[in-house]
Order: sequence, then structure tokens, then C-alpha cells
Amino acid sequence: MEKLTRHSIQWFYNLLAKGECEILDFKEQLEDKIAFGKSLKNYSPKYEELAKDIVAFSNKKGGFIFIGIVDDSKEINSDFEYQDPKVFELIRQIQDRTVPSITLKPHKLKVTETDLLILEVPFSQQLHRTSKGEYLIRSNDGNRAIEPHEIATIQAEKGLIVYDQKTWELPFESIEFDKNGNPIPGWQDLNRTRDLFIRIQKEKPLSPYLKNNSTEFTETLGLVKEDKGQLLPTTAGILFIGNQKALKEFPYNQIKYIRYYEDGTYTPYEYAGNLIEMADACFAQLKSEIKLKEFHFGLFRVYIEDYPEVVLRELLMNAIAHRDYSRQQIIEIRKYPNYLEFESPGHFPQGIDETNFLRKTNPRNPGIMDILREINYAEKAGSGFDKIFTALLSKGKKLPNPIQTENSILLRVNADVYSEKLAELSILYKQLMKQDIDLEKLIVLNHIYTGEKLTFHELEKSPFINTYQLRKILSELQDIEFIETSGRTSGLKYIIHRSKLETTDDKISYAKLKKQEKARQIEAIIRYLDTADEIDNETARKMLNIPDTNASYVSRLFAEMVEKELIEIANEVKHNQRTYRLKT
Repeated sequence: MEKLTRHSIQWFYNLLAKGECEILDFKEQLEDKIAFGKSLKNYSPKYEELAKDIVAFSNKKGGFIFIGIVDDSKEINSDFEYQDPKVFELIRQIQDRTVPSITLKPHKLKVTETDLLILEVPFSQQLHRTSKGEYLIRSNDGNRAIEPHEIATIQAEKGLIVYDQKTWELPFESIEFDKNGNPIPGWQDLNRTRDLFIRIQKEKPLSPYLKNNSTEFTETLGLVKEDKGQLLPTTAGILFIGNQKALKEFPYNQIKYIRYYEDGTYTPYEYAGNLIEMADACFAQLKSEIKLKEFHFGLFRVYIEDYPEVVLRELLMNAIAHRDYSRQQIIEIRKYPNYLEFESPGHFPQGIDETNFLRKTNPRNPGIMDILREINYAEKAGSGFDKIFTALLSKGKKLPNPIQTENSILLRVNADVYSEKLAELSILYKQLMKQDIDLEKLIVLNHIYTGEKLTFHELEKSPFINTYQLRKILSELQDIEFIETSGRTSGLKYIIHRSKLETTDDKISYAKLKKQEKARQIEAIIRYLDTADEIDNETARKMLNIPDTNASYVSRLFAEMVEKELIEIANEVKHNQRTYRLKT
């Protein structure tokens, strides 16, 4: 058993502030009064009750049970006594009362002179019950019984089944035949099967999924699987090539789009059935409503959409491809006068959360994703949000803020341009570099612009920024004078370059100041060489208080001084490291 927990006091207080929730519960005492302190009137129930909590946590995300905390007040029970032998007994009691057996991970944490017992309930890839046959799941700050229809959802979330590859035994007789006289399964729509084949053939003529007959084609794509000696449709198979009878097995496979107007009225649209047909119809409606607004950036006139087409397409395909099809919920899209919401059933897959969904992928429905890629409705995993982020930031719009509710993921996109400057910088970059600005630079610029002044460490901690490329990105943005530094050494901060922020008159004044500053830097180098024989890049950076990330600036300064015949190269060693001296 671990005597010392890896968890800190700060971690404890952070959780304490949350209160009881999906991952946290408090117990003032345990039933065994002799084991844990003095007898109190309000101690928690027997081990059977604790086993229910453990099962509920394990069937959800795992969690922590703090023993020695008063539930209502969150105060520490100073009479609580931590005893190792009784902790081992507690773990054994829980193992005996859970099926499959759950082994708790105990921790000891000293808070205000009291040793608290923290029971860590690990996430499990099994479905657990109590020894009395109770299947429970954590819900907000309590437990509830698992409904029969939720079993498949929980199994899918735990990775016990890949739901889009789940097989279905449907009682539909064959009534159609293909061109070779073979019977078409009673669940299958032959026209939709042909349409899917033609779409793949058009987009990817060399696709390995293109087979000579319908059975091979559907089996290779994962639309059917052999189970119990017969070919059965998978979830993906029904959703892509199922007929109307088969699609009724998925009554919650729907998209409901509601457009709300400023006067309080609204227009509803509903799409159901085949995934491709739903996607086409819904996207056509969303696309038809796009509005343009004119912006002026200097001599440039730009029209910016309220919702860029690529954003609508990727958000729609993301909702269809990654929703949890085992849940009895539908996809909902709600459009208000100033923002648009996409709500997709299910939580983030394991390992994905609000901070890393841009960089990490764990597709919930790999079979559905494969088919969408083959017809060019989707690309490689994770590329959708790259496109969304790039399209929004380059138009000066806020990034979507994903919210995980109890049963779904909610993404909101704002129609308004909140930063005309960021849109202008994107245009200037393309004009200067002859190519679109990439996502990483956009994210860095966005953080610097919205944060006004940020240190390297602050940028490094920002979500969605690639730490390994950060120094290179900052250097490149400094070279083209999109950002500059403010302050000295440890207090060095990055800001948007002043020349990109001010009016024309201010820019002229700023250019003069920069010219004067460069003249002072050149004078400082010459004065140094009056007393020293040579100078190198590192020495010049330290003397002029220029950060390491802007070493290229000093190199350009030296090159300019050589061109003006103020200095010359004294020595050049390996890796192109040079020293300079006064021109003789």
C-alpha cells in the first residue's frame, strides 16, 4: 500500500472546492467505529453502501472518495484516525462486495494535522455490479441504477465494443436480387449500396475497398460481418446502406436544426435516416444561410462570412462521425442571431478532453470514419478541427469553446468578428509570404494579441500551442515584424509589433524611432570594438539586451554594418559562427 500519496495539498483543496461530483465523494466516517476514530452519530453506512459508491464510480470515469471530510460543511473530521491494518480490511471488504472485484488504491494525505484516507477508484474497462446484483453509475453527485438501454453505451465508452461494428440480427426477408440473381438481404438498400460504390470510385478510383461484387464490397468496408455463421449488418452498414425498415432500428439517428430569429420566431428542420443523405441535406440548408459582411483593411476590401463554409462542413461531419450512436439522443444544431451551436450525443472518447481535442484523436466510430474518408467527406483523423481553427482565426473570430455536459458535447461558434486585427494580420502574412498563414502561427498570434503581453512560459502553457515549435514560430514572426519583445531577460514578453497596430502617422513615427534605436545599437557595437578586438553574436545580444530567440536580428545588424564597411569579418569557425572587428 502507498504510505505517501503523489497528490498534493493544493490538489486536495482544488477538489474540495468542486464539492461532490461525478469523480468525488466525501465520507465523514466509516461504519467500523473502532477502526476510524470515535463514534459519531452521522457516520456513513455499512460497507455495502460504500460498495455501491465504488461500483458507480468504476462504471463511469473512476474517482476519489475522501474519508474524514464532513459532507455538508466540507470540514475535516479531526476525530478521524487513519490505521493501516483497517485500510487493508476495507479494501478486502470492497473486493468481496463487487463483481468483477474492484481493487481500490488507498492514499494518505495529511491536512491540518489530520491524516485523511483517500480511496482512488480506478477507471475500469469492465462493467461492474455489487455482490447483490446492483448495476449502478455515478450521476452528478449521486448514484443511480443503469437503465437497460444504457448498457451498450457504457460498454462502448469502456472500449468493450466498437459500436459502429456491432452486428444486428434483423428479421427481414429478401425480396430483391442483384444483377447476378443473388438475393439482396432484407435490410439492405441496393440503390444506396450502388451510390456508395460510385462515390468511392469517383473520389478514390484505386481504393482497396472497391470489390467486384456486393458481398465483398460490403464486407471489406465493415458494413457486414460474419457472426454465428451468417453475414449480419453492422451499425455502420445499416446507417450507410440500410433500407427504411432497417433504419427504424435507429430512431435517434437524426439531426434537428432550429433557426431562431431576433423576433423570437424560429424555423425547424429535421433530417433522419441514411448518413450521407442527412449530411447532404443539412449542409445544403446551413450553406444557403451564410451571410457576408464587408471589412476594409487599408487598401484591401474583404468579405467575411458569419460562418465560413469549411467550418459548417467540418462541424457537421464531426458531429455525424463522432457522435455516440448507442445513446438515445439526436444531434441538435441551434442557430441564434449571433451564434451557432452543435450538440452531439456522447462524451469525449478516452484520453480526449477540452484542452487536447485539437492535437489528440481517438475515433469513437472508426468504421464510419473510414467510409467518410473514402468519399472525401472527411480526411485524416484530427484534421477537421485544424481546418475549423484556421478558418475562424484567419477571419478574426473566436475559437469554439467545447463544453461536455452530462450526456453530450456542445460546441458554440460566434458569428461576429471579434478581432479585425487578427484578420488583417492573416491578409498581410499572405501578401508578404505568398502563402496562407498556418494554424500554429495563428494560434500564437491570437494568444499574444488577446493576452497583450505574454512571456515564453505563459505561451508555452497555453492550450493548443505546440511547445516544440514555439521558439521557431516566435523567431519567424519576429523576423517579419509581426511580433516584438518588451522588457529584459527574465521579464521578457512578446507583443504584437507596434508597426502592425497603429495608424499610418504612428507607423511613420515608429519607423523613425526604430531607425534611431538601430543607430544607437550600431554606435554601441563600434564603441565596444574600440576597446576590444572582436565581437560575436552572443556578446552583441547580451550587450544590446536582445533575447536569444531573436539572434537573427543581430546577424542582420552585423550584415548591414559589413555592407556599410563599418566592420568586417575577423574569423569564421565551424557552424558558420563569425566574429567581427572594425574595418581597417
